[in-house]
Amino acid sequence: MIPRLHNLARVCVLFLGSGALCVEPPSSGSVAEGAQPASLPGTSLFTTGMIPRLRIELELSAMESLRQHPREFVAGKVSEGLAVYPQVGVHLKGSVGSFRSVDDKPGLTLDFCRFNEGQKFHGLRRIHLNNSVEDPSFANEKLGSELFQAAGVPSPRVTRATLVLNGRNLGLYVLKEGFTEDFLACHFKRVGAELYEPGEGHDIDQHLKRNSVLAPEENREALKTLAAAAVEPDPARRWQRLEAVLDTDRFSAFMAMEIMLGHRDGYCLARNNFRVYHDLDTGKMVFFPHGMDQLLGTADLPWQPSLAGLVAQAVMATPEGRQRYAAVFSCLFTNVFKAAALTSRVDQLAMELRPVLSGSEWDGLRKEAALVKERIVRRQLCLKSQLARPLLKLLVFQAGAALLDGWLPAEAPANGKMDQVIGLGNLPALHIVAGAESLASWRARALVRRGRYRFEGRARVAGVQPLPSGLYQGAGLRVGGNARRMDSLIGDSSWRVLAAEFEVAQATEEVEFVCELRARAGEAWFELNSLKLVPLMTYENK
Repeated sequence: MIPRLHNLARVCVLFLGSGALCVEPPSSGSVAEGAQPASLPGTSLFTTGMIPRLRIELELSAMESLRQHPREFVAGKVSEGLAVYPQVGVHLKGSVGSFRSVDDKPGLTLDFCRFNEGQKFHGLRRIHLNNSVEDPSFANEKLGSELFQAAGVPSPRVTRATLVLNGRNLGLYVLKEGFTEDFLACHFKRVGAELYEPGEGHDIDQHLKRNSVLAPEENREALKTLAAAAVEPDPARRWQRLEAVLDTDRFSAFMAMEIMLGHRDGYCLARNNFRVYHDLDTGKMVFFPHGMDQLLGTADLPWQPSLAGLVAQAVMATPEGRQRYAAVFSCLFTNVFKAAALTSRVDQLAMELRPVLSGSEWDGLRKEAALVKERIVRRQLCLKSQLARPLLKLLVFQAGAALLDGWLPAEAPANGKMDQVIGLGNLPALHIVAGAESLASWRARALVRRGRYRFEGRARVAGVQPLPSGLYQGAGLRVGGNARRMDSLIGDSSWRVLAAEFEVAQATEEVEFVCELRARAGEAWFELNSLKLVPLMTYENK
């Protein structure tokens, strides 16, 4: 497992006389690295590296019920070796991208206590079997869980299993523990409090689905208090109110790890895949990560991106919150996100699966594991580069626009070229000549105030041939971390204005601007003096 830095979220933040911020990770000497008390439920399941082989038997009526009502529990028999669990609650799970019918390779939730009081599986009431159709490496969920735990953020434990359903071999699954009292007991002294997840609403100021286990009566007061604190208009008062109701140390680590891992479908970036719990010991709210099958997909995601989650926005809109986040991010990046250790862990996770895979399946898994390792290395290099950059000054607008400068080449094409030239019409331009398969770009960064903006500039292309696959082709403009949403240029064209609109949700935010060419042949020019930022609605005139 990834070494656990005991309670790393509780970083030591020291304000020195010079005003500098010093972060020291606390000693992990009180808890053995990677250790897990044997008394915790599920320890044997998640720490041995063994791959459970599960069998589920469902009656014909239960199968038909899951076809018609996939989210409703039916009773089935579950076996693991000689251990047999009768009357286990079974229903289908999965979101838009991962949901599969019961006659395909379904994701499943197994509740061992639902129809058989007191029955548990390795000490656990509920487990989830994810079909991992969006993660063919079967590594992301486990890697992500271990990294959040190393950061001091409670996260469901993960292993992998094979499954046979009614005699049909469905192959490999990701096995996760459920958000039940068993999970909570691993992290909190008292577990009879409110637990919420996205439901009708997708943020804490909306109607989240209550998923409490032992709380006898519904009480949303702590959630309402957190929502009120997040929208407090005065930044100084807001931070005081947030600290009173939110575990800000753990939340800073939660934010940092979501962004570090590029968890684009999590709370901070998408208001999705999270749980929030009222810790009775401290009286504060704690966030848990969820749905980590797609990680590290965007190497160049800024370490201070535009945020979607209301609490994340509220924290980052205060000076104290920004300092805390920056300190924790730096600490975690240095002490936890180590590419050599993480890539080695990916190899180890792959090797654990070797005994249950055929030769062709093993070949495919190794290729997917290699891609995960490549994404880890690219993400570390990109973050290292971002964190080493000097602090940016706030972008200044004159006559309704701000020219962008400081352009640097990125991902130079093999057998291609990138340079600054005097282009057609005697205009200075950023120039890209595509190689056989180019994803090249020129990039610039600026510190931008909260508001809505349009990044625009003139471009032209000659002989641009799109790549054989991919949604966005040719020459275009975009903002780092965002997909291209507007016009692209392919083939041949004269000078044309391209644009990309975006919003900055925080008080100030580092934004990366991208002029890119995705092509297998051709060249593109971006007129240097036309690349500018136009405010559509800034903080001052809201």
